[in-house]
Amino acid sequence: MDLKNFKLRNHLITIFRRIVQIVAFLLINYVILELIFSINLIGLEGVLKVLPILNSPRNPLSHGAGMLEYIFFSITEGIIPIFLIGILIIIILLTSRFFCGWICPIGAIQDACAAIPTKKKTIKPSTHKSLLKIKYVIVIILVIILVPLGITATTSVSFYIDYKANLGTLGNKPLSFFSLAEYIFVFFPNIIREIFQTNSLAPIFSNLLVFFVSIFYLVLIIASVWYPRVYCRYFCPFAAVSSTISEYSFLKLSRSPVRCVGRTDCGICEKECPKQIRILDEPFEFFTGKGECNYCLKCKESCPYGAIEIKFG
Repeated sequence: MDLKNFKLRNHLITIFRRIVQIVAFLLINYVILELIFSINLIGLEGVLKVLPILNSPRNPLSHGAGMLEYIFFSITEGIIPIFLIGILIIIILLTSRFFCGWICPIGAIQDACAAIPTKKKTIKPSTHKSLLKIKYVIVIILVIILVPLGITATTSVSFYIDYKANLGTLGNKPLSFFSLAEYIFVFFPNIIREIFQTNSLAPIFSNLLVFFVSIFYLVLIIASVWYPRVYCRYFCPFAAVSSTISEYSFLKLSRSPVRCVGRTDCGICEKECPKQIRILDEPFEFFTGKGECNYCLKCKESCPYGAIEIKFG
């Protein structure tokens, strides 16, 4: 951010979003407040236990999880969580990916990295388009592996036990290796605790899979300094599920065909978009970047012509 040209009134949306992100981060991970102020806020657990984001409310001290984790875990237990699936769909239909842009703690961490003053980079459009498919492949693979596991839970208990045992961590915590939240709030704190308990670096190398996953996520966090929301774009399972539904959401962004002057004369909205969405290639009526837009509203805030509007319906 260029502080010399910074004008408060031109960044009100971003400032308000940052405040919301900080408050949401502390509430969802309210164990942080408990540690800082030595208070007991466990009463909030019932309110914040299930949220449509990849996050664990009382991590690293509990096994709470977000809604998508509960859905996948229920499937592994042979239960079809129709109620949770319905709630998730309704929330996304009403709010699109608002949670991703304003509430998700992992999004907030990536935004904090992106706020470091560096020249942001873009990925070649064709490469970007290919990388976007990774998160869908992850979800498809999980479904292919876990649905048969859930079926065997009700058809062959012995086979189910063997199948789940062979899946290891994947059978008990299906999204663990694909969740940056799991790494930041569970794996990393646990490894640090074990290092102090053993007075050695052995815990880092005790599980090679966890080690390489940790290195991968560390690289992603560092990369988000130059490539905003890189995890959200390409690897987040919740992003894959929500982007598929959000294309049909009632909450939309639209461009005024009268005010918008196009890419040749402006194109600021696309330059400011942290998700590298080709906004000006999409219809004036509404744009979602094929479900990739997380409603950070940087495009609306930066548009010099006031051409971008929020619509509902």
